[in-house]
Amino acid sequence: MHIPTLLSALLWCTSLLPAFVKAGEGGSFVLINGTPYTWQLAAIDSYQMNAWSFPSLISPGGMEKVYVEWDQSIFDDAYDDGGWVIYGLAGTSNQFQLQATATGNTYNTSFTLQVYFNGISTANNPQGSLLNLGWVHDGNTVFILSGTAGNYHSINPPSNWMQNSLPTIGNRILRHLTIPGSHDAGMSFINGSTFFGSEDHVLTQTLSIGGQLARGSRYFDLRPTISSGIFKSGHYTNLSVVGYQGANGQSFSSIIDDVNAFTANNAELIILNLSHDLNSDNYSSLKQSDWNNLFVQLFALHHLFVAPNPTTVDLSKLALRQFIGNGQAAVIVIVQPPSDPSVTLGLWQTQGFYNATTQFAVYDNYSNSNDLSYMSKNQLNLLEEHRLNYNSQEFLLSWTLTQQAIDFTQKDAPSIIDYGNIANNALFTLLPPTIKSTLNIVFPNIIYIDNFNRSDVTALAIAINDMVNINDPAPSSTSSTSAPSPTSTEIVSEWGQCGGAGWDGPTTCATGSICIPLDEYYSQCQPP
Repeated sequence: MHIPTLLSALLWCTSLLPAFVKAGEGGSFVLINGTPYTWQLAAIDSYQMNAWSFPSLISPGGMEKVYVEWDQSIFDDAYDDGGWVIYGLAGTSNQFQLQATATGNTYNTSFTLQVYFNGISTANNPQGSLLNLGWVHDGNTVFILSGTAGNYHSINPPSNWMQNSLPTIGNRILRHLTIPGSHDAGMSFINGSTFFGSEDHVLTQTLSIGGQLARGSRYFDLRPTISSGIFKSGHYTNLSVVGYQGANGQSFSSIIDDVNAFTANNAELIILNLSHDLNSDNYSSLKQSDWNNLFVQLFALHHLFVAPNPTTVDLSKLALRQFIGNGQAAVIVIVQPPSDPSVTLGLWQTQGFYNATTQFAVYDNYSNSNDLSYMSKNQLNLLEEHRLNYNSQEFLLSWTLTQQAIDFTQKDAPSIIDYGNIANNALFTLLPPTIKSTLNIVFPNIIYIDNFNRSDVTALAIAINDMVNINDPAPSSTSSTSAPSPTSTEIVSEWGQCGGAGWDGPTTCATGSICIPLDEYYSQCQPP
């Protein structure tokens, strides 16, 4: 009388057997061919991998998303899982090997994908080197190879990737280049906040400006806020009922130190974009005197770039070589229209500070959505609409997901960093197919993300530069100009330093202002 029950139990157990036999972590291996050569599969093998099948050919400019699954069956030792595949580059002697490896023991196994540069060298990856690419369960692990024979680029680009790329892209104007950028770049930690300014809702980055620079970011969204009289990065929202809510992040003095430390060893172009100014001590806009004090502080940046005709130049029409072709870094400060419309750059416009509207106009329109499908379609549609050709206005691809009201009411709602990881994971599969490298060339100028903690975004930007076929003529001038150090014979600009302990610069203020001691070490020209 118990036989049917026993048979049912056996059948039920049998139905679960495939899951125990085949179950394993799965994810995608995203391969991006930024070279002009077809990748040809030369050999492939695996052991105990549930999924390890690769396309025989990957065309130039192509992207392939390969599903990979490990074997974590109770009948097998997962730490024995492994696989490899070799691709050769058609028409060359170059090849590389992609590998899947597992380490650990029966109770604790970790997985990784890696690349062995067995028959090729790239910038920062010599031939014979082995590079760990990581592993993202249910996500994308990325490998990118771009460039041409003898001048390849890949994952793990050098910290001076712009300088390294000068031979191929040095003559291109900024409108003809792609660079990676950081959204709300100074918000990697909280340095004072309001009641509702929690980490989940204000932090956009996990690395300092220095960390982001090291991973290749070159465009930084900085939002100056005065907090207890100190200039800090800010991330605030003016809510209808409770007013301004948010937090402060990395101080501008720390940001300046990070930039100067980086440019001491890396001759790169760095763009600091200032916007969304706020005095959080009284929740008002920054006044002219506040901006002047900020400019004085930012004047401590080394290698401030003063362009020819600095008050009228369109920076987007200068070639990369004109900024960094002399082997020195170039730092430019872009100022978006301040909240107070009466504020002007004044004489700072001749010292490496530029008007965003007239001197570095960028199309920047975020999607204001927490839905990946909507955001990605919206941004890629905007790219198609506004980058009609490679001479169109600079375009910022705002690849960010924005928290909505529901995210503030649900306990387990994603943080800004969580949303950033979701968006960044999808970038490598959604953006490459939209890049048009010939004829009607379409590509973004700035790839703008939250949580810039990975250098593969930089590798993607480099690959786009390698794929896009633009040959600009050599610029008439190939040297950049740093903001000059003041001499004792000069007249101090309207808001410049005019004295203080150790000061050996000019002490005569411009007509209409006087030298006022602010402390023992610093005196500044100000209206009487």
